[in-house]
Amino acid sequence: MTTEPGSETTARPARSKGLLWSVVLLALVAAGLMWGASALTWVGQRYRTPFGTEVTGGFTGEDLRPELVPMALAALAAVAAVLATGGLFRRVVGVLIAVAGGLLAWRAAQLYTSGWFATGKPADVPPGSTPIGELSSQPYGPLLMAAGALLLFVAGLLVAFRAGRMPAMGAKYSAPGAAKPRSHDPERQMWNDLDAGRDPTDEQDR
Repeated sequence: MTTEPGSETTARPARSKGLLWSVVLLALVAAGLMWGASALTWVGQRYRTPFGTEVTGGFTGEDLRPELVPMALAALAAVAAVLATGGLFRRVVGVLIAVAGGLLAWRAAQLYTSGWFATGKPADVPPGSTPIGELSSQPYGPLLMAAGALLLFVAGLLVAFRAGRMPAMGAKYSAPGAAKPRSHDPERQMWNDLDAGRDPTDEQDR
C-alpha cells in the first residue's frame, strides 16, 4: 500500500491534536464531577426546628471525603501540565495522573464496602432541633466521585502510553530552521529531543 508524499504528515497532526484535547476534556470533566460530588449531600438527616418546620441537613461530600476538592484542583493543574510538557516529562505526568485517579477510585470503592453513611458521628443539626428518623444515604455524590476518578485514571493512561502522538503546544511557535542538528553523542541528543518536546524513546521521531 502506497501513500502520497506528505499525506502521513498532514493526517497525523490532526489525530494527535484530537487525542491531546480528548485528554484535556477528560481531566476537565473529572474535575467538575469531583467538585460537584464535594458539594452534594451524601448523608441526610431530617429534623424539626423549634418552630415546627421540618428541614433536611446532613453531611456533604467535602465533609466525608475532604480530598475531593484538592483532587479537583489537581486535575485542573494536570491539564496545564499536560499542555506545557512533552516527551518523557509528559509521560511522567500521565503516570502521576493515573496513580491519582486510581487512588481516588479505590477510595470510592471503599464507600461501597464500608458504607458512605457510616460517618461515626451524629448529624449536625441546629441547637434546639429534634432529629426525625435515622440517617439516610444519598447515592449521587459517591457516584460522581467514582465517575470522576475513572475519567482521571483513563486520562492518565492515555497520556502515559500515547504521549508520543500528542503535539507539544509550544512546537508551532518554533521557527522551521530553529531545530538543533542531530548529535552523534546519544546523551546530548536525548537532551536535544527533550528540549524540542520530542520523546527520545520514540523511534518514529528519529
